[in-house]
Amino acid sequence: MNLKNLRILFSVIIGILILLCIWTYWNLNKYIQTVDNIREANFTIQTTTQILSLIKDAETGHRGYQLSDNEVYLEPYFIAKSEIPEMIDKLDSVSNYQPEVVTKVDRLRDLVQNQMEIIEKILQATKRETAILQPEELKLMQEGRLNMDQIRQVAQDISLVTSGSTQIEIEEEGGFRKLTPINFLVIVLIAFGGILLLFTRAVQLLEERDKKSKNLAKALEELEDATDRSKQVSKLLRNVLDSSRDGILAYEAIRDEEGAIKDFKILLANESATHLTNRDQFKLVGQNLMEVFPGHAGYLFNEYCRVTETGWDFKSEIEYDLDGKLTWFKVLATKFEDGFVVTFSDITKEKETGIKLANYTQELKRSNEDLEQFAYVASHDLQEPLRKIRSFGDRLLTKYKGELDENGQIYIDRMQAAAKRMQNLIEDLLAFSRITRSSELPGAVDLNLVFEEIEDDLEDQILRKNAKLDISKLPKILGVKSQVQRLFQNLVSNGIKFSREGVDPLVKVSAQKFKADELPEKFSISPKYDNYVVITISDNGIGFNEKYKDQIFNVFQRLHGKNEFEGTGIGLAICKKIAVHHGGEILAESKEGEGSNFIVIFPSSS
Repeated sequence: MNLKNLRILFSVIIGILILLCIWTYWNLNKYIQTVDNIREANFTIQTTTQILSLIKDAETGHRGYQLSDNEVYLEPYFIAKSEIPEMIDKLDSVSNYQPEVVTKVDRLRDLVQNQMEIIEKILQATKRETAILQPEELKLMQEGRLNMDQIRQVAQDISLVTSGSTQIEIEEEGGFRKLTPINFLVIVLIAFGGILLLFTRAVQLLEERDKKSKNLAKALEELEDATDRSKQVSKLLRNVLDSSRDGILAYEAIRDEEGAIKDFKILLANESATHLTNRDQFKLVGQNLMEVFPGHAGYLFNEYCRVTETGWDFKSEIEYDLDGKLTWFKVLATKFEDGFVVTFSDITKEKETGIKLANYTQELKRSNEDLEQFAYVASHDLQEPLRKIRSFGDRLLTKYKGELDENGQIYIDRMQAAAKRMQNLIEDLLAFSRITRSSELPGAVDLNLVFEEIEDDLEDQILRKNAKLDISKLPKILGVKSQVQRLFQNLVSNGIKFSREGVDPLVKVSAQKFKADELPEKFSISPKYDNYVVITISDNGIGFNEKYKDQIFNVFQRLHGKNEFEGTGIGLAICKKIAVHHGGEILAESKEGEGSNFIVIFPSSS
């Protein structure tokens, strides 16, 4: 068998193997697709069951709340409200391979949303004075029961349709699983036989070639020794050039009969030059400058001629149209024999960053102006109507008190209370917006004096609640005194306000110094100072669930109703903003019924 016949045999074997591989690939692909369909069907059934379970739990929860008026029973409702939309979206995404399921999933989404709205209406109607179910509640409960029956029916339909298609897919999967090993066995046998045959003939050909190669090897050894040194030098120079992140191009001047430069020929280009110019390295070398980069005509060409003729370097940042895309380059050209070497780098991102930074600065300036305008409106235009509402309310109570019945006086009292809450809310928002715009410079703040003033300011609250403050010796911190005092007064006031019934409030304050590299990992800040002070404010109040430990620092975030505890829901947000504005942080730790710990970190003044 000669080499030609060996190639024909090799081509035939390869062709057969390719056909078998294509067939096997088709079977495997169908098998994988079938398994995926089964997995998605199982996921559809499981998810439908979970959605039905969650909505049932929500139903049970709100009924428990109706009977006991205990908000703990509403937790399944809130969980269902949070998780069901995402689960239905997932169910919708995996049911696309079954068009008959898509419509039922959409129907299930509408029914579940309707059921959650019914529960919400029932919860709103539950806020009553008596324990007797009202007609509105009975109507909503009847509507909810009928809607739940539809939800169960749709969920059952989805499971039945999916189960039916799953059975067909399982039967197909079994057939593919049996056929695939046979395909593999046939491929392996043919491949092994062909390789063995080809190997035997290839060994014979290689032995003949080895004999001829030995004769050539001796002749090549001397030539290789002579060229190795030049290759090593060339390789070293090429590695040095290619390791540079900047593009490097070497040019030789092309002159006319009178000696004037009419173009430049590219002698050398490194890898970075090919990447930066989107040109092939080997196609660059030997080409003329104006043919490869016609955009150099004019200013750049004249500068390169000047470098070649005078030897003066050319250095500049230019915007260049590279294949229709404007790109910024930093260019340095130096003379090299009768030509020049240019080194360049792409600085487009740096230029874009500078433009973005300028835009961000302008946007920040405009935002600050809007914030100042808001502060003006909040402090004048919004507060003035509230003052008039409260003033006219006082006049009504004073002048027409005898003419108003009990309900009229109650309405006016509620109006006055709402106006007062609105005024407090505006004042807190105004304070929140002014934190980062304070003109007062930070300085050393004696926390001992701060807490003495806080104790005086909260004297009425302390006496009314029979509270006790246990304040340890505290170090000085770096900050704005008025803002620091506001932060800790909010925390101490909360510790007294959110007290347990029958237990006298106790607020403890302690502090500890840390070096920047010793800060606990729970403080996710980038230290800007050498030393920090960690202040802990502990109370024995009602506490809260730690899953809300981050949420409580958001604006308007309340864990209790305004009828239980007064406040605007901005106090802790102000504390957070003050701490972060000073380069610090604030964290909360708590257990329900066992009190809370608020941990504040400030830079030390020492």
